[in-house]
Amino acid sequence: MHERTQPAAPVPPILARIRALAHRKVRDSSGLFWVEGVRQFVQAFDADYLFDTIVFSRVLLKSDLAEMLVRRLGARGVRRVAVTPEQFRSVSTTERASGIGAVVRQRWTPLGDVPVDRPLLVIESLRSAGNLGTILRTAEATGVGAVVFLSAACDPFDPAVVRASMGGIFHLRLVPTDHANFAGWAAKRGVAVVGLSPEAPRLWTEVDCAAGPVAVLIGEERGGLTPGGRALCGQTVRLPMCGRADSLNVGVAAGVMLYELVRKRFF
Repeated sequence: MHERTQPAAPVPPILARIRALAHRKVRDSSGLFWVEGVRQFVQAFDADYLFDTIVFSRVLLKSDLAEMLVRRLGARGVRRVAVTPEQFRSVSTTERASGIGAVVRQRWTPLGDVPVDRPLLVIESLRSAGNLGTILRTAEATGVGAVVFLSAACDPFDPAVVRASMGGIFHLRLVPTDHANFAGWAAKRGVAVVGLSPEAPRLWTEVDCAAGPVAVLIGEERGGLTPGGRALCGQTVRLPMCGRADSLNVGVAAGVMLYELVRKRFF
């Protein structure tokens, strides 16, 4: 007598879409990105991001809050897809699959809509998704008014960046532009651009941010600021080093600079 085997669960097409969103080209063309984990899911909801599709596993999901938000978004008409634990793990990029994720629409802010009442962070280019995510997390923690990207080299909606930002990305204005447009806008709005450079003559503590709006400009991990980036700067500052290493991690340097602005503003 032969045992009767259970048929395999059908594979929802959404899983292929999620895998495709691992590629920059697909994210750019669709305007979507993948959010995974309870923290990221809740933060995206709190920040009023637009949800395209929610993917969840009833077995893996153990958060009452996330389950409530799934129901609430479903009542608003957001598509929900229940999958098996194995299917969810097949698209999970975390060490421990939480059972909740969503395809979410990207959100960008035009440069003209950026307020200048708080410091800005301007990024030329970064190689590491981990560095970018950490910097975005720190930018949100320090009350940065917007993060401006001067090239398309950085993708804040890369899954690794989103994960490293620990939800900070959802509460930031993300602004795509280029050197020329930013230069014109900064001049018009009276924004003083301060570049971080190890060759700068002045220390980071010498920045005067009491005179008006200020933007901190950082460059690529190895190459630093480009000539075009340096041309934007009214001044450059450095962080002194006493050890033998030739440079600080760009995420650490950006964090020190941003918290110096916090100190000057509030203390």
